[in-house]
Amino acid sequence: MLYLLFFASGASALIYEVVWVRVFANVFGNTIYSASIVTAVFMLGLGIGSLFAGLWADRRPNSLVHVFASLEFAIGVLGLGISTLLPDLGELSAAVSSYTRGTDGWYVLSFGSYAARTLIALVLLTPITLLMGGTLTVLIRHLLRGADLSTRRIAWLYGVNTLGAALGCFLTDSSLVPSFGLRATQLIAVALNLATASGALAVKSQIPNPKPQIPKNLRVPDPGSRIPVTAAAAALVLTGAAGMGMEILWFRDFSILLGEFRAVFALLLAMILLGMGAGSLLGAYVQKRIDRPAQILITAQVLFIVSTLAGLASVNARTISDAAGAYTTPTAFDDFWFNARPILLVVSLPALLMGFAFPIANAIIQRAEATVGRRAGLLYLANTFGAVCGSIVTGFVLLPMLGMQRSATVLMIAAAFAIAPLVRLKADATVPVVSGFSRTAAIVIPIVAIVVWLLLPSDYLLSRALLFPPQRAYTISEGVTELVAVTDGPDGGRVLVTNGHPMSSTELLSQRYMRAMAHVPLLLADNPERVLVLCFGVGNTANAATLHPTVTRVEVVDLSRHILEHADYFKDFNGDVLHDPRVAVYINDGRHHLQMRSSEAYDLITLEPPPIVHAGVAALYTTEFYQRARARLKPNGYLTQWLPAYGVPQSMILSMTRSFVDVFPNAVLLSGASSNLLLVGTTAPHNEIDPHRLAAALARAPAVQMDLQRVELGTPRDIVSMFVAPSQTLVKATRGVEPVTDDHPIQEYGRTSLLPLNEAIPPSLIDVDHVAAWCPSCFVSGRPAPIVEGLDTYLSLLELAYTAPPVGPGQTVATGADRRPIAGSGYLGTVVPHSAQLDSILKAAFVEHYQRGTDLLVARRYPDAIGQLREALTWNPDSAEAHNNLGIALASSGRMDDALNEFKQALAIDPEFDDARRNLQMATRRK
Repeated sequence: MLYLLFFASGASALIYEVVWVRVFANVFGNTIYSASIVTAVFMLGLGIGSLFAGLWADRRPNSLVHVFASLEFAIGVLGLGISTLLPDLGELSAAVSSYTRGTDGWYVLSFGSYAARTLIALVLLTPITLLMGGTLTVLIRHLLRGADLSTRRIAWLYGVNTLGAALGCFLTDSSLVPSFGLRATQLIAVALNLATASGALAVKSQIPNPKPQIPKNLRVPDPGSRIPVTAAAAALVLTGAAGMGMEILWFRDFSILLGEFRAVFALLLAMILLGMGAGSLLGAYVQKRIDRPAQILITAQVLFIVSTLAGLASVNARTISDAAGAYTTPTAFDDFWFNARPILLVVSLPALLMGFAFPIANAIIQRAEATVGRRAGLLYLANTFGAVCGSIVTGFVLLPMLGMQRSATVLMIAAAFAIAPLVRLKADATVPVVSGFSRTAAIVIPIVAIVVWLLLPSDYLLSRALLFPPQRAYTISEGVTELVAVTDGPDGGRVLVTNGHPMSSTELLSQRYMRAMAHVPLLLADNPERVLVLCFGVGNTANAATLHPTVTRVEVVDLSRHILEHADYFKDFNGDVLHDPRVAVYINDGRHHLQMRSSEAYDLITLEPPPIVHAGVAALYTTEFYQRARARLKPNGYLTQWLPAYGVPQSMILSMTRSFVDVFPNAVLLSGASSNLLLVGTTAPHNEIDPHRLAAALARAPAVQMDLQRVELGTPRDIVSMFVAPSQTLVKATRGVEPVTDDHPIQEYGRTSLLPLNEAIPPSLIDVDHVAAWCPSCFVSGRPAPIVEGLDTYLSLLELAYTAPPVGPGQTVATGADRRPIAGSGYLGTVVPHSAQLDSILKAAFVEHYQRGTDLLVARRYPDAIGQLREALTWNPDSAEAHNNLGIALASSGRMDDALNEFKQALAIDPEFDDARRNLQMATRRK
């Protein structure tokens, strides 16, 4: 029964840890530094609590089941308190945070900011984690008493607790948070603690008070031996460092191989814990068969080194990508197995062997009842201390300086050094615990494995993790938060690749929507001055903002210094924007930056986070985030949010839209490039666009107009035709839809793997017929005004693109160089699929303008006829009749050179067109 209770205790502990890391990310900012602070405090609290509880239990060995129940009850009460306090600590975190300017001119959080965050985490988490750590040694001390010091019970305790942790970790992100939210998930952990406490009290009532069977200071008979506590603790420090360091490296590797999905991270951690739990239980079995614990631990460590390196070398991104391509309509199990299979291949055996360390080390040193608790606590503290050191050194030193492959080398050397204090152990003054052959094997095998690893090409791991050869990249570098590469895209633009996946690009479709995110709202605003750009990418949006003559300050905020340091690779497109004196750069989480800048007011806040289904990105799509952003806008300020409608279920798009319209009820939905949608909200009473005012704004900013022309958005019609749906449609489409919130970040669970998910834009969000709701001045008597002539047809064509299956991320879509422009637009030619419906729309538009132009020609209204016939030719440039009639209108207006060209084009299309030939001859004579 106690084992089952301790299983539940382990599940609750990991639920807490997983949830706390996420909630603290909202409080402190979603940075690796904040996550590291929380994880370090959690793990060190466990280790220190284990030691102190062990010391206490050795002095008071009676009624320890009751003590365990009390600890679980106290953990539940503290967990309830933390779940209540955490969401409201954001303002406190912002109040104690400040920026300092670095030598490069960029602003970073000060040392005092991190010190204050550490203090907050210590105050909140230290008491509860000390109690969590104490549960292990209290139960160990309860089970190991009298003459029976069988440390297999330690293995069973540690194993079932770790298996419970694995289940808690997996359920948290696969079921609990998606179904109930973060707060309710913490309450489930609280309930587990209280149930465990109740169960322990019930067990306690059935256990008679133990009577000492032997004196407390009696040792097992080995009078000639020394108790190798220091050696065992040193070994566990190194095994903990190597094991946790490899966890950090595995997380980096699999974020490249499988994507940065929450499901991938949860599954990876759960499988590591599952392996460790199973390893502990297996260690108990092996120990029962082979009563040589030092030899067992050495063998496990040798196998850990060999299996870890073999696993890393075996996985291949191309194999994974090919496997993904074999699926068409994957099921939930397909998603799970697609992720689980490579993780099992790489992680399962090393994790299993990691589970041997703590219980087998106890078997080496536990020889007296009086010291069971303190020694178990010391070993646990050594292991957790090593784990904290390994995670920090790997994440902040090894990976940025050495990369994954050489970091693995260093970690395996550390794992090899963990063997050293064990092979020197002696059963007595002269007899070694490990035989000569075994000692030699323990030294030679790790050396051979590491040497073989070193003989691999220096880019071996990268070449198998990336889908493109490293030699094709302009640069590849590994930083604290990600691996960054710069390479050529399919259409000749440069692509910024982070952790193996395209994040931003200079390709035309990418530039189109990224630049529109700044240009459109700034053209609508009255003399905009201050702009906040969250997420830099390659600098398209930031550069667009600086082109507006009234803008005096642009704040660029990005989590990753590493990404910003690659901006020079794109300076031909971003105008070297980071060196613009009006631009201030902040290395921080965008959400936390808004909290800190409480006195600032912006004309525009624009953000384009990384792929919306990646872990942590939901924090920039929640209702609470939009509320905070709205509070930082000027009275007529704008917020533009990227909403990619591909690669996620339609339900997630609706949820994200709901969050936005809850805060910006006058929002409109635009399309920057096909399914790269833009949500545009404003604090103004009305969210409308005036084409005449827009034309005037473009005329006042020639650099802006030139920039927009380059991406086919240079006219009022082009800009208005970005329209997808008005606010009324958005509100109606999302009525009854659950929004994305801080407590319920459901968008992170919309996609769980790289398997294909090809859903189009939700049909309920497409309502181009109501463009007049956004642009009332665009229509006169129900027809497009002259300034936006052809808007209705243009929108009808784009609706075909919106209702078609998504073509994929903008940064991976070619601009259609091999496709024929539609209505003179290369953009339309790229995004609008060819179909009978397309031909029908083009024909109707052509006939309408051709007939009107012909009627005007007969009426001798030549200037108007010329305009209508030119418009007709935009919809059908291959009409010989339209070219001929346009030539007649031009000739009648005295424009003979232009008329000759039109007649020649008519004959080029139809050499048998006699009227065009006669008209050409007549125009030639008249000239």
